[in-house]
Amino acid sequence: MESRRAVAWAGRYFLISSLFALVGLALVGAGLGYGGLQAWEVYQSTGSAIAALRANAAYLVLPVLGILIWRFGKALSLYMTLTGAVEEQLTDTFDTEHVKSDIVSVLDDRLADMQQDLQSVNREIREAKSDAAEADFEFAD
Repeated sequence: MESRRAVAWAGRYFLISSLFALVGLALVGAGLGYGGLQAWEVYQSTGSAIAALRANAAYLVLPVLGILIWRFGKALSLYMTLTGAVEEQLTDTFDTEHVKSDIVSVLDDRLADMQQDLQSVNREIREAKSDAAEADFEFAD
C-alpha cells in the first residue's frame, strides 16, 4: 500500500477512535464529577460507603458506560478502517476485467496449439493412408 493511503487510513482510524474516546471520557467525567461528589457528601454525612454508592448509583453507572463506549468505538474504528483499506487495496490489485482477459488469452493460445496439433495429426494420417494406398497399388502389380 502506498504510504499516502496508509497515512490517510491511519488518520481516519485516529479520528474515529478519538471521537469515541472523547465521548467515553465525557461520560466518565460526568459520572465521577456528579456522582462522585454527591457520593462523597453522602459518605461524609453518613459514614457508610455502601449508602453513598446506593444513593448515587445512577451517576456511577456513567463511568462504566463511558469505558464501554470507548472500547466499542475503538474496536469499531479498527474494523471500519481495516476493512476499508483492505478492500481498496484489493480493488486496485485485482482488476477482474484484467484477470478475465488474461484467462481468455491463455485459453485462446492453448486452443490454437491444440488445433495445430490436430491438423498435423490429420496430415500425418492422410500421408500414412496415401503411402499405404501406394504400397497396395505397387504390391498388386
